[in-house]
Amino acid sequence: MSYGIAVPYLRLPVKDTINVWKNNNVEFINQHFGILARTVVNSDEDTLTLATDSAKMALTNSSLKAKDIDSILLGSCSTPDIFKSNANQIMSFLSNKHTYFGCDIRSSENSGMSALALGYSLLKSQLSKASLVIGSDTLCKNIFPSELRESYTGAGAASLILGTEDILAKIVGIGNSNAAFSEQCRTEDSRFIRILANLNTAVIQEGLVKRCVNSINNVLSNCNLSLNDIDHFVFPENIGNIPHILAKALHIETFEDKKEFEKLGYLGSASPLISFLITLEKAKIGDKILVCGYGHGSGSTAIIFQVIKKPDFDHNLNTYLNYYKNIDYASAMKAEFKLSQPDIALGTFI
Repeated sequence: MSYGIAVPYLRLPVKDTINVWKNNNVEFINQHFGILARTVVNSDEDTLTLATDSAKMALTNSSLKAKDIDSILLGSCSTPDIFKSNANQIMSFLSNKHTYFGCDIRSSENSGMSALALGYSLLKSQLSKASLVIGSDTLCKNIFPSELRESYTGAGAASLILGTEDILAKIVGIGNSNAAFSEQCRTEDSRFIRILANLNTAVIQEGLVKRCVNSINNVLSNCNLSLNDIDHFVFPENIGNIPHILAKALHIETFEDKKEFEKLGYLGSASPLISFLITLEKAKIGDKILVCGYGHGSGSTAIIFQVIKKPDFDHNLNTYLNYYKNIDYASAMKAEFKLSQPDIALGTFI
């Protein structure tokens, strides 16, 4: 029915990070990864503030009010609270309503897609009439200084309002593929993400590629469709060779890079959702969009949409994404409260 996004205003150029640690190659990240800068979470921003801002944009673009929302699902692997409901906190920022279903969804970076699948289930079961689904992450705050991914991991949020009226795109089908493959983790009371398996091609093939290919084939089978029926593909990560590796594994001959992420970086749970919304604004009525998400150590969810009508909002997403300010490395560390000793004393790959 409607959607919104939120990304931090501040950006940290890749070269500024690598010039400090001398642990990577600027040209490699710029050209091979396609990332020039990443988003920086300021001292007054977190997963919930970004989620709330994206939800407000979605409500502004909708005929619905916050009081009309009867379910809210927050998909995130970087929420500030473990015990109390983060989704309910967002709802309290939007409305004083209490008669709604609220739930946090955690499935590593596949959390946003998982929340979308569950929101759709609530609508189909008629347990909800208007569901606010959010994918939000601030992974840049969970990457410790000097980590190899520090230069290209950012933050962002996307909100989608699901309903049965004034539909922009309908869900055709959903597919899944999950496994407990140990790649990365962030345990209770640990701020920083830990790498459990080396960052190499074999791990990518066994994790992301296998799960994504399986979930995509699963949704195509569920919908009695083939790859030739899909007009647009959205993959979980919009950086590096990942989209092209997946396209090759699926025998997709033509694939369009998402240049919009070159000054955003990898946005975790929000990444496939924001990429989908960018694609939705460019797609034609009747087009089918296949969106695939992936969470490290979790699995993959693939959803096929069909465009019903073109969005008619006052602004497009590209205008919003191109509003930013570059800062230096020291300022970024101060903003993200990283001027402290990491809570692990091990190397990057342990």
